Amino acid sequence: MKNLIFLDIDGTILDGSRGMPDISDKTRYAIKQLQQNGDHVLIASGRCKGLLYKQVYDLKPDGFILCNGAFGEFQGKEIYSYSFKEETLNRIKEVVARYKGFYIFETLEKAYVESLQGKLFNSFVKSWNISRDFFSEDRINEPIQIVMIGFKDYSVFPEVQKDISEYADAIPHNGFSSFDINIKDVNKGTGVKKLLEYLNIPKEKSYCFGDGANDLEMLKEVGHPVTMGNCDKALDAYGFEKTADVLDDGVYQYLVKHKLIKAL
Repeated sequence: MKNLIFLDIDGTILDGSRGMPDISDKTRYAIKQLQQNGDHVLIASGRCKGLLYKQVYDLKPDGFILCNGAFGEFQGKEIYSYSFKEETLNRIKEVVARYKGFYIFETLEKAYVESLQGKLFNSFVKSWNISRDFFSEDRINEPIQIVMIGFKDYSVFPEVQKDISEYADAIPHNGFSSFDINIKDVNKGTGVKKLLEYLNIPKEKSYCFGDGANDLEMLKEVGHPVTMGNCDKALDAYGFEKTADVLDDGVYQYLVKHKLIKAL
């Protein structure tokens, strides 16, 4: 029976913040070998389609879990989709204003930002190496599937999380003073469960590679959870198997070690 492999992007198969903006040859080889073996490889990311790197599409994955679990597709077919209620978006705006931050409302393909001139917003775009063409000041009349918010100082996070927790889930970005805001109780683990059910693949035939706080639920839902050597230290408390740093081809090393692929 086929295995189902879920791969996070940032910090797992590339890491632009640490000088690795492209996917290594060994990781590309590993994904190709998995697919040639009949396994399914899916990208599971907090990013929406409009924010995916070209090199991720070039991998030709079998499917996607995007917007931290709000959207899932397999072989080009939409499997499920969730979006925010307008009331929740308005409450997020209120919290962001209270702590003098910024917000980004994302559809699957585009994003709305209150001001393209904001200093915090532009600092965020620069640090994440995101094209400004993705953003618009015109309110988008399409379902919002994930929100990103940011502040000058990470220290506000406990209060922000407390204020938002009743109606949405706040997940910090590893190493940044910005956060994903997920639809309440929707996360990457939601997507894993739905894809396993859709493909009728047992949990013990599923693998996940991740490095951040937004990967936790996904790691819990697979039979073989694997964290990267560079993962958020909070994940260490869960005792997941750990592989090498993304800079040292951790995904490739794990797959070779466990004989899911042959060494290059």
